[in-house]
Amino acid sequence: MNQNRSALVLMEQVVMILVFAIAAALCVQAFALSNQKSRESAALDQAVLLAQNAAELMKHAGEDPAHAMEAAREGMGGQISQGMWYVLYDGGWNAVSEGASYRLEVFPGALGGLEPQEGLVQALVRVSHEDGQEIFSLPIAWQEVSGRG
Repeated sequence: MNQNRSALVLMEQVVMILVFAIAAALCVQAFALSNQKSRESAALDQAVLLAQNAAELMKHAGEDPAHAMEAAREGMGGQISQGMWYVLYDGGWNAVSEGASYRLEVFPGALGGLEPQEGLVQALVRVSHEDGQEIFSLPIAWQEVSGRG
């Protein structure tokens, strides 16, 4: 009788250890998922901020896309190549010239679902991972005004 009782107690302890092991595994998985979501959310926040800054700099400069991209490049850095302005960022969102983790690109033209209109300059600001996976994009437009002053 004493042996049956000790076997039952041992079985109960094994079951409790199993339950705690499963609970611990689920908690670790939940923490890992929440950490990943937190990093994705932080990247999205930073991408939105940079895209808005680029859009505002370009809209403030006005005129044609080439002039607007040059003004934005002076404000945020980066390079203009093949009619497109881009800035490379490292994992901490600092502008770099190589070894980038993120990329902000501005494509001039009627992109992003906006209809082309006379006197309206359009561009698409896109922030992505260096592998090309888009984080955020923002179509922008401003009125083309020549001869400011």
